[in-house]
Amino acid sequence: MTQNGYRESVAAAAGLLEEADFVLIGAGAGLSAAAGLNYQDADLFARWYPQFYNLGIRSIWEGITTHWAPNDKNRKRFWAFWAHHIQRIRYDAPAGLVYLNLRHLVAKKEHFVISTNVDGQFQKAGFDPQLLFTPQGDYGQFQCDQPCCDALFDNRSRVEQMNVHLDPHELKVREEDIPRCPRCGSFLERNLRRDEHFLEAPHMKKRPAYEQFLNRSQDGKLVLLELGVGFNTPSIIRWPFERITARLSNASLIRMNLTDVEFPPAVAEKSIGFPTDCARVVEDVLESTFRRP
Repeated sequence: MTQNGYRESVAAAAGLLEEADFVLIGAGAGLSAAAGLNYQDADLFARWYPQFYNLGIRSIWEGITTHWAPNDKNRKRFWAFWAHHIQRIRYDAPAGLVYLNLRHLVAKKEHFVISTNVDGQFQKAGFDPQLLFTPQGDYGQFQCDQPCCDALFDNRSRVEQMNVHLDPHELKVREEDIPRCPRCGSFLERNLRRDEHFLEAPHMKKRPAYEQFLNRSQDGKLVLLELGVGFNTPSIIRWPFERITARLSNASLIRMNLTDVEFPPAVAEKSIGFPTDCARVVEDVLESTFRRP
């Protein structure tokens, strides 16, 4: 995209958002990467996870895959990594500027958010939790690994306890700090869509609100604002957004991502693609919106 083409696209996107009656935000990992939480960034990992960097791990994603599933042999090291990771990403990291700008961009519009991100950035940026649908889980919650019930457990105190008593040399948590289910005594687990044990029922309670928003939006101009979404889980945001855009005559799709910004023919004329960092585009669209007469 040329500089002139970029400026024209920014102006067009700002115009669509200005005229919109409804804005549906769909956010993937690329949005949090644009906020500075880049799971592939070796420098970030070296700064935030130095003890694990010294083990030869070079990125957050590599740390996650190395500590993917707990078992009786690795459980203390597993929780050493995950307690540190959850503390850093879910609790210590402030709201990213791109999330704050995004909130300002849609503040005066009726809006709703669906996101595959589990890092709590939307909540930190001030988005209404009642207008947020996160079907992939939440770093701030634990669940029973069985699961024995549909309960989720806030994990901040448990995460802090593991980190306070973590052995800095062995990089292991204490046996007594390994989280267990208060209902059945089995182990607690991250509330992430990892396998068939994922507890999704508490998150699905937001699905009716999402569907009600979509129904209301048929009566006005709808902008679907897709940020940082690739093909990891396209059935959650990417493909539904394309279908909605094709089906509704007053719907437009704005797609921002470093890669994969192409559109199927059915929606190409109703869409704007930015093969650019989400943070830059959101900031430029926000500035263009405020400059409009």
